[in-house]
Amino acid sequence: MYKIIGADQKEYGPISADQIRQWISEGRANGQTMVCAEGTTDWKPLEMFPEFGLMASPVAAGIASPSLASPASPEEILARDYTLDIGSCIGRGWTLFKDNFGTLFVTVLLLAALMFGVGVVVQLVFAAAGVNRLPFATKQYLNPVYGIFSALVMGPAMGGVYQIFLATIRGQPASAGDIFRGFNSFQDLFLGKLFPTLAFTVCMLPFTIANTEKMAPLMDRIQQNPTSANPMEIFTQMMSAFTSTLPIFLICMIPTMYLSVNWQFTLPLIIDKKMGFWTAMKISWKMVHRHWFSVFGLSVLIGLINIAGICMCLVGVLVTFPIGVAALMYAYEDIFGRKTA
Repeated sequence: MYKIIGADQKEYGPISADQIRQWISEGRANGQTMVCAEGTTDWKPLEMFPEFGLMASPVAAGIASPSLASPASPEEILARDYTLDIGSCIGRGWTLFKDNFGTLFVTVLLLAALMFGVGVVVQLVFAAAGVNRLPFATKQYLNPVYGIFSALVMGPAMGGVYQIFLATIRGQPASAGDIFRGFNSFQDLFLGKLFPTLAFTVCMLPFTIANTEKMAPLMDRIQQNPTSANPMEIFTQMMSAFTSTLPIFLICMIPTMYLSVNWQFTLPLIIDKKMGFWTAMKISWKMVHRHWFSVFGLSVLIGLINIAGICMCLVGVLVTFPIGVAALMYAYEDIFGRKTA
């Protein structure tokens, strides 16, 4: 194991030799990066450690990890290409979660608590405004308001989550409390969450209208007389409504999924590369579009893993969700952190 000095002159580690070799291969560390082997007090340039094969490497300003360097410009990022190994992302994600269970699990618990808190606050606000007494159809069309409230908290919170996972991947100090550091970039993370959410809402609007028309008569009757329908009737009506509108749902999901995959890395780019939300949305779109089906495949696999977690009495998602986030952040590193031909 080794300790390493970043470009900000701060000490990081301990990290493994394999991690250092990976950074060397990605151009994130070179012969002049200062390193101290575990069990010693001597700091030496990396080129002085023969096990890394840098003894005759050219001198250049070394950096230990991507976040320790000055953020890359959009032009530098767009000049890169990448390959994405879906299986490797999932495998590395599982290993990261297993090896850093305490930090990452508590981070997810904090995120879940924030999500629950947002939901409670929104419901209280809606109740105080009398929204609960409105017809069912009207309430359905007010869902974008919930999206706005949610983005106010969940945008910065997710930015903090991504920052924690990236720091853990890079061998940097991280704690669950760092989730609140996302609020330091509140405006861009809020807008980076809000704009895609509103776009998805527009894409799904035809399904929302069709499904609401099917469900409105029953739900309005229940609202006026709660004892007028039993749970089985409600379930049957819901299934009938969904089945009859399934073709519309599938059609609406095409643009929704397309946009979701393209904007997958908007929040990580904002928190990691210090980009404005609009620039981050454009860079994510352009980079993902180069190998769209690879990123799509990863997104689908992560979604299936989370569905499996939900099926395990919802508790399993506390395990599957961080694995999915870790896999996504490894993909982020592969796409935006490497300089491959």
